[in-house]
Amino acid sequence: MANLKQKVDASNRRLLNLGNQYARAKDDAICRQKINLMFRELSTQLVCLSEQNAELMRKLEKQK
Repeated sequence: MANLKQKVDASNRRLLNLGNQYARAKDDAICRQKINLMFRELSTQLVCLSEQNAELMRKLEKQK
């Protein structure tokens, strides 16, 4: 589970970085590129979070 948390934390840092790049971008093409990268990163983060959730649910089931 710690590994999943590290992945989510790293993803958060990448999203912040991409968001900052997007905010500084002046060109529409670069803005679109940064938004696409942010959506891709969000998708990756959702996968990590759902894996983390599934792991937590398995642990809860074992406790019953």
